[in-house]
Amino acid sequence: MKLAILFWCYKNADLCEDRVKNLRKLNPETSIYVLFGGEPSNSKKFELTLKPYIDDFFTFDETPPPSADDVQFREGAYWKYYFGDLLISSWYRNCGARLGWDTIIIVQWDMLILGSISEIFSTLQEDQILLSGLRPVGEVEDKWVWVAPSELQNRRIYLDFLAFVKDRYAYSQEPLGFVAIVMGLPRTFLEKFSHIQRPELGFMEYRVPIYAQIFGTPFCTDHRFTPWWGAVEPYKKNSTLRARPWPISKLTILRNLFNPKGSRVFHPYFGPTPSGLLGWGRAVLASFLRWREKKHPADMES
Repeated sequence: MKLAILFWCYKNADLCEDRVKNLRKLNPETSIYVLFGGEPSNSKKFELTLKPYIDDFFTFDETPPPSADDVQFREGAYWKYYFGDLLISSWYRNCGARLGWDTIIIVQWDMLILGSISEIFSTLQEDQILLSGLRPVGEVEDKWVWVAPSELQNRRIYLDFLAFVKDRYAYSQEPLGFVAIVMGLPRTFLEKFSHIQRPELGFMEYRVPIYAQIFGTPFCTDHRFTPWWGAVEPYKKNSTLRARPWPISKLTILRNLFNPKGSRVFHPYFGPTPSGLLGWGRAVLASFLRWREKKHPADMES
């Protein structure tokens, strides 16, 4: 099975360069493709910045799906997050289908990967789909914002989606959801997913796994990508995967790097990438000194 990386970005060219440069260093033989979802006018800048490290660059420049105006809290390009899987689907139809890979690992611009893709995803088998935090919707239905009865608009969108797949595909399985952080998508899934009818129906974090069920795509469950589910469960201070913009601390990253069985995937992280354990140790110390100076400025002056 040939793994490839799909680096999904839309802002902060300098940080994206840091991430892609690090990915290339750790994965010298792995193809790295870029899906740029930012303003098309910024596309050329990003392409020139990332070009030394990548194998292909694609700009998504389509308009919102017809139902995008119905998305709750829609603001600016928010719909590109809400329909993120459809951006990936567009990449496949217009670009990815002609490239040489079997499964793509989605790497978001604010995700930090500190290891080789082949090792980190060694348990992922051919044609399997990997979705972090995969679980039955019924386990979180009362609290998950995208389906909860208290969220009237989101609930309507969810029920309309279920009604459609039940009618169109005779779907009768237990609905699944996931936290869209770590994703491994096989070509066999994307080939079918890129041609679905009414793609604007539903939300990506249940749309993708439900279509995987419909297509008979096997799920990879032999992995350790366990994200914090937000309001669904108590806050996990030492989590390494969070969908909310609360960055993973450098100390948490360093602790995992010292542990041979620790995580090598962190999200979100917005800082530059130090080099090796020593670099991360220095970064932790620098963060501590800045905190101490802010907390106790007099002590630092003495």
